[in-house]
Amino acid sequence: VWPEELYLTIDRLATQYEHKVSFASLAFLSSQNNSAELYLSPLLMRYFDYLQLEWESIVDMAEVERMLRAVLDEDLRQFFKDAVFNSVGHILNECRREREALDNIALPPPWTNGGAVSKGDVQKAMESYLRDPKLVKQALRDLRRETITINGQVLPPAQSQAELAEYLNEVIQSNQMTIALSPRGSKASRRRSKMKMMRTNYTSDFGLETESLESGGESDTSLAGRIDSNFVSMLTRRLLISASRTGAAGDAYFIVRDLFGNEDVEVVPHQSHGSIKQGTIEIVVKSRSVTIKTHAKFDIFQKPVMKEESLIQFHTTTTETIALSAAREDSCTILREKQTSSTGWRSLAIRPAYYEKVPQLQTNS
Repeated sequence: VWPEELYLTIDRLATQYEHKVSFASLAFLSSQNNSAELYLSPLLMRYFDYLQLEWESIVDMAEVERMLRAVLDEDLRQFFKDAVFNSVGHILNECRREREALDNIALPPPWTNGGAVSKGDVQKAMESYLRDPKLVKQALRDLRRETITINGQVLPPAQSQAELAEYLNEVIQSNQMTIALSPRGSKASRRRSKMKMMRTNYTSDFGLETESLESGGESDTSLAGRIDSNFVSMLTRRLLISASRTGAAGDAYFIVRDLFGNEDVEVVPHQSHGSIKQGTIEIVVKSRSVTIKTHAKFDIFQKPVMKEESLIQFHTTTTETIALSAAREDSCTILREKQTSSTGWRSLAIRPAYYEKVPQLQTNS
């Protein structure tokens, strides 16, 4: 798979060669027989030097292009590439029209590298993926930029993988944190939980989105002393993988840039100010599943990028749901990941920020 940058570079090379040959022919400086030696060879040598110097970034760009082709519908991708938007309202209308596609972009597990992994090899593939020290270091750095909550409780920033697991364990074992250990419970408890946990997710042009973040659940049973270390290790791995794919240079950024960026505008991760973090990661632990939601914002600026207000802002949410199976062993509730056909798959939703149309006041001149 060739990245777009290579196509553009080759197009520029061909244009330069045609220009030089045409000029030389008009000025009678060379014939067609020696034009390749005089003009094409130097251009090709410069191109080969470029490949040698930039091969690592070219490989990275090729990987991004492979991912984009795998997850985005070809017609949707071509539509946004060819579209010429006249106003913010025009963009909002087209996003409404393509809402179903933009809300349900399926992202494959990052540890598969585009291939298939059998159920029995999933754990090995994840562990192998996280053996890269650079990946883990960058993921931890990205996590420190985020606000992470587990069933509503804020997770302290961690400096290492071991420290992250320790903090996760402390929050999960906390007496304050409760999840549903039983599918049954009083009707009153279920009603209270449902009313308490409905809250605003984020504001988009399609209205206020709500979701149920059940930090209680069907029955408010404390997990203190009932969770084994394997569950914490699993959650640590998934959080690191989530951060490694959703940071400033993650899948969400590349997809937003591919759909809404072009030669005239630049897609930039939203810059936080003061104590407000760049994004949020919400972990919702329930008796039968763990849901990891990563929220991010991206601003689109006119080139060259200046400090003025962005043209438009997009909100993204990347969601992964981990199925669980629960078993009681002695006095301990053992939660284990349940391998399914959707294990590791994530769903990306892209929506423009909410914009309110302000009526123009007409005054008598």
